[in-house]
Parts: sequence; structure tokens; C-alpha cells
Amino acid sequence: MKKPHSKKSLSENRCNRMKLRGLLPLSLIEYPGKMVAVVWTGGCNFRCPFCYNRDLVLNPTSIDPVSEGEVLGLLKRREKWLDGLAITGGEPTIHEDLPEFIKRVKDLDFLVSIETNGSNLEMLKKLIEDELVDYIALDVKAPLDWDRYKTVAGMDDKNKFEEVLKSVKLLKEGKVDYEFRTTFVPNLLDGEDIITIAEQLKGVKRYALQQFTPRNTINEKFEKLEPIAQEELEKIGEKIEGMFQDFRIRGI
Repeated sequence: MKKPHSKKSLSENRCNRMKLRGLLPLSLIEYPGKMVAVVWTGGCNFRCPFCYNRDLVLNPTSIDPVSEGEVLGLLKRREKWLDGLAITGGEPTIHEDLPEFIKRVKDLDFLVSIETNGSNLEMLKKLIEDELVDYIALDVKAPLDWDRYKTVAGMDDKNKFEEVLKSVKLLKEGKVDYEFRTTFVPNLLDGEDIITIAEQLKGVKRYALQQFTPRNTINEKFEKLEPIAQEELEKIGEKIEGMFQDFRIRGI
């Protein structure tokens, strides 16, 4: 007769269904002020044409998987140096096993940050309410207008856009530390768009304006697109920096 599965083994089995597709031992930029490892999840429900993780989004099975054991093992070995784990993608919140995976990370007393497009409100609520996440970085792709957003995010599901709006509102409540951020992509956004986004987010704790990276993009045409000059990005930043408690520009 087979022995019944223990709660631990069931949890491990669920977590091992997570599509982990990359592991970086150390990052100083994913979580402000913290030293973290970074893990990537496969798959995404958006198709941003400028996204530089083409294979991760479109064909995640082409990337060698990373097991939960590898991630937890790394954290244990580096517990004296690492503050936490940053989970990015792809889009982490599309994976129903995400909370179980995070619980095992939290059991090791590490901080956890999530990078998200904001399209899964219920998942974000659960992570916040269950105290499974310490920091959320939400990408605001374009001005918060459906006609603009669907083009920049490469999506046609208005319900997902409504989820983004609700997720923005959720983070503004301040129940968890957070940042909003926008990647400046020439031909998709201009300076006026950034000002519009800044006005829509005015007063939030932290906002970052990021440079576009022209490599391995979902739409290959964007690989030939030159990022805006850093000086021009800084000029745009000067117009909006006073709208936020913490504003920063991230270069390539």
C-alpha cells in the first residue's frame, strides 16, 4: 500500500510545476536597496512588441528549466549575503503555483519582490493579504487609456486592461512597498505620453523611467530601433520628477 503524500511533498509537487526558466545569483537593481537573486518564469499574457525576452515569452520550453530546489539551494548557500529573491518573467502572476513557491522562499526568511504587468488583480491581492510579497514593481506600459495601452502592450483583452487599472489602485493603497515604471520606447511613446502617465500616477511613492533595450525583441523590427538619447530622457525626467516621492531614471 502506498503511503499518503505528506503536506510537504504535495507542496513541492505543486511548486515544481512552476515554469522557472532562469536564475541570476545576484542583482543590485531589481529591489531598491537590497541584494537579491533573480528568477524568471516562462510565459506571458501580454505581447509587448519591444519586450527583450522573446524566447521566454513565446517559447519558454526552449530555455533550460530551473528547479525549485536549485533556487532554494542558492538562497541557503548565500543567506549571509542575499536579502531576498526577485521573481520576474515573462509574467509571474499567470502561474497558479506562485504563492506555494513563494511560501517556501519565505520559510527561509528571505524578502520577495515581484515584477508584474498588473493583469492578475486577484493574485496580487492574495500575495499581499497573505504577506507573501514585500515589494511589487508594476510596469505601466502606456498612458492609462485602452486604445493606447492595447497597442503598446500588444493585447486585445480589455478585461486585462481593467485589471491593470485596479492593480494600480491596489498598490496606491500602500499595503506593500512598490514602484511603478515605464519603458520609453521610441515610435510607441513620446515625451507627452510620459507626462500623461506621470500625471495619472502623481503622488505615488516611487516611479522609474527606463531605457528601451533593442535586442531579442518580440517584434524583430524593434531590434533596429535606437533608444532615445540618455540626455533627452533626462530632460523628460526633469518635467516629472517633482510629482513623486522617489523618481529615478534607469539607463541601458
